[in-house]
Amino acid sequence: MDFSSSLEATARISTPILLAGLGEMVLERSGMINIGIEGVMLGGAFFGFCAGWASGSPLIGAAAGMLAGAIMMSVYALVTLRFKADQIVTGMAINLLALGITGTAYLAITRSYPDARAVTFEPVAPSLSEIPLLGPLLFSQTVITWAALLLIPLIWFYLERSERGLELRAVGEHPAAAESSGIRVLFTRYKACLAAGVLCGLGGAFLTISQTAFFANNCTRGRGFVALAAVVLGLYGSFGTAAACLFFGAAFYARDAFPGASLPTDIVEMLPYLLTVVALCLRSKARGAPAALGKPYG
Repeated sequence: MDFSSSLEATARISTPILLAGLGEMVLERSGMINIGIEGVMLGGAFFGFCAGWASGSPLIGAAAGMLAGAIMMSVYALVTLRFKADQIVTGMAINLLALGITGTAYLAITRSYPDARAVTFEPVAPSLSEIPLLGPLLFSQTVITWAALLLIPLIWFYLERSERGLELRAVGEHPAAAESSGIRVLFTRYKACLAAGVLCGLGGAFLTISQTAFFANNCTRGRGFVALAAVVLGLYGSFGTAAACLFFGAAFYARDAFPGASLPTDIVEMLPYLLTVVALCLRSKARGAPAALGKPYG
C-alpha cells in the first residue's frame, strides 16, 4: 500500500476516536470526566445502524447515533449533577449497560432479520481520489471524516476565543469563582455533557454507517478508552487531542496493514492499546488537567 493510501486509511480509522476524543475533551474542560464514552459510542453505533438500516439513509443513521449519545449523556448528567453520584462509577455503569443492552438487542434483530445491513456514506468526491498523493486523503473520505477534521479548529476557537468557551473553562478550573461571577455552573456542565454525547454518538455511528454496514457486539473494541487517553496525551487541547487521536489511528492501521509474520497474533492485536499505555506513562507527570476535574459541585 502506497503512502497516500496509508494517509487515507489512517484518517478514516482515526475518525471515531477523534470525534469521541474531542467530545470528551470539551467535557473534561468543564470539570467532568466520563469513562463511559466507550458505552456511549457503542450506543451510537447500535442505534445508528438500526436507523440507517430501517430508513435506508446514512444521514438518518448518523442523526440517530448523535441522538442516542445525547440521551445517554443526559442520563449521565442527571445522575452526576443532580444526584451527585461518583462520575467514575457512573461511567463504568454506562459501559456495562450499553454492552449488555446492545448485544442482547442485536441478537434479537439478527434472529428475525439475519441479513440486516445499513446504507453507508459514499466518499465526498470519489472521481478526484485518483489525484496523486493528496487525492485519496482528501477525496476518498466521507462527510463525517471531513466534519471531524473541521471540528478541530472550531472547538479550539470556541474554547480559547469565545465568551462561552471562557465560561466553560472557568467552570472546569474554579466552579465557585465562576458561579460568583454569574455563570450557571451546572447548566454549563450539562451543555458540555450534551456536546460530548453528540460527538461520541456520531463517532460510534461512524463505525456502522461509514466503515461497515453492520453492527457487531462490542464493535467499538476499546476506542472510547483510547479517546480518553488521547485527551490526556493531548494536554486537554483541541490540536493536541487531535494529534494524539491520529497517532492512535495510525497504530490501529499499522496493526491491520502489517500483521507481522514474525510476531504472535496476540501481540499484534495489542499494539494500539500497548502504545496507549506507553503514551500515558510518558505523559504521567504532565500538567494541564482542569483543577476541578472529577469533583462534584453544588
